[in-house]
Amino acid sequence: MSANPPFRHLIRFLDESLTEHYGDVGDNDLDNIIGSQVEVLRGEVFDLERTGEKAVVRELLPPITSTPIFICIGLNYRDHAKEAELEIPPNPVVFTKPSDALAGPYSEILVPSEANMMDYEAELCVIISKTGKNIPEDEALSYVFGFTAGNDLSSRYWQRAPRSGGQYCFAKSFDGFAPLGPTVLHPSLFTGALRIQTRVNGEARQNATTDEMIFTIKQIIAHVSKGTTLRQGTVIMTGTPAGIAGKMPGQPWLKHGDVIEVEISQIGSLKNKLIFETES
Repeated sequence: MSANPPFRHLIRFLDESLTEHYGDVGDNDLDNIIGSQVEVLRGEVFDLERTGEKAVVRELLPPITSTPIFICIGLNYRDHAKEAELEIPPNPVVFTKPSDALAGPYSEILVPSEANMMDYEAELCVIISKTGKNIPEDEALSYVFGFTAGNDLSSRYWQRAPRSGGQYCFAKSFDGFAPLGPTVLHPSLFTGALRIQTRVNGEARQNATTDEMIFTIKQIIAHVSKGTTLRQGTVIMTGTPAGIAGKMPGQPWLKHGDVIEVEISQIGSLKNKLIFETES
């Protein structure tokens, strides 16, 4: 582990005077970040240093201000591929979400009237620290800034035939359909076996560990950078485990007012309420 990493659990937040900061959350405060006192970090997100100063968290923001793109991996857990009745792919299945899909860890998500059959997908996300191309597997982790939690919100209406044409992107690309946070785990603290869970209105839906992924973080980074420039700040969503609404009995699609929690150990929990445009 890095002797003195610039952060352990990075957040971007507003303090009591509504001033924006980066901060480092203590190991024991991941479940109670709002109202907690954190160390303030100085600098730009990819070049932070400790200040020793403290501030109280009033509001949590997305951990990064923006991303050039979300690169997403489908069918990366065997149980999810099984529930979807699809074969295990020989290589990572790749699709994308646009930068405007980014949302905060506690943001309300506006679901447009066009987005029906709404579903959740808990995902471990990788933030890329520096621009690269044709990255070898044995160098891949040196391109990782940190790990965070994400929810790949999806309109199955647009993901399924005949509307999809076999493409995933539009179904997952509406504004705010990729909440991230609440913290970014420094890569030196990543164990490779983090618990990942989803709850809808408190009901457990997904429960797995990230070491169940078919393709590793190294393999994914090497694959998606083949002949392709991977820009600093890119977010890679590494796939979701079994338990999606679309494959449950009765297909309990997300509804107006539902609260979706995505929790990953050592990172914390997203908690997003859906506001359907047709109901608001």
